[in-house]
Amino acid sequence: MVRGNGLLILSSLFGAVIGIGGAAGLAFLWHGPAHRDSDLHQMLHQAVPLDAQEQAALDAKERAFAKRRAEIENQLRAANAHLAEAIAANPSWSPQVEAATRQVEQAAANLQRETLVHVFEMRAGLKPEHRATYDQVLIGALKRGSR
Repeated sequence: MVRGNGLLILSSLFGAVIGIGGAAGLAFLWHGPAHRDSDLHQMLHQAVPLDAQEQAALDAKERAFAKRRAEIENQLRAANAHLAEAIAANPSWSPQVEAATRQVEQAAANLQRETLVHVFEMRAGLKPEHRATYDQVLIGALKRGSR
């Protein structure tokens, strides 16, 4: 019975790590180097006609976000490596695994928070008359992603 519980805990932990990695991957796909080809960005560009000034401002914001995102993704990878080391040292729910899990959760939360900050920075770079359309596209994409 103890062995079965240990396997259940280990399986749950790996599932959590995969889920967090998936969330980070989604953020990367939305804002990765080929972000202009992602669905969200394509929808935004189709729905919101940007002039040259808006496009230049948004491009600068994208470059700044790419740097912040890369730093947080490095933190997330390091936290996942720390978690793997904690599990390898003691494949059970231990204080070390708990602490490492919290580091992974914090890094994933930081990535989500920075992504949202970026979304609002992008919105602020739009002309006021374009913001309502931007909001509709963004909210629709978030709702579709939650299904």
